[in-house]
Amino acid sequence: MFSANKRGVEMGFKERLETEVYEYATANHLSVETIDFLYGGPTMRTRHTLVLGFTNAGLFTFLFKLGEAEMHYLAKEKLRQIKLHPKKMVYELTITGVDEEGQAEEARYLVSKRVLGRKWHRKTLQKLIGKDGQAW
Repeated sequence: MFSANKRGVEMGFKERLETEVYEYATANHLSVETIDFLYGGPTMRTRHTLVLGFTNAGLFTFLFKLGEAEMHYLAKEKLRQIKLHPKKMVYELTITGVDEEGQAEEARYLVSKRVLGRKWHRKTLQKLIGKDGQAW
């Protein structure tokens, strides 16, 4: 259950996501040492219904629908490039990966420059800015 104070809510949500990542990693024999979370979404209205989890093992995505989270994983070996394009109120994040047939595939997200009460979002955004155009 989430704590009523601001810090407790932030830590509770982040800890829940971390737990999901670590449980998946353990079940699938992955070694996850670092996790950097970021809010994103395909549109302006949905940019806070998706959380991206960048890890040393790959990319985890959490899609929230009606209080339930759906998690997906893309292995680090399939990630090719991360690009950030600044817009007026947001960044456009483009992640290029390789699908099962070996073809390049792009996913585009809108990322808020700031999310109130989520310091981890800003930290991850700064890390991505430093890696812009590179492989993860």
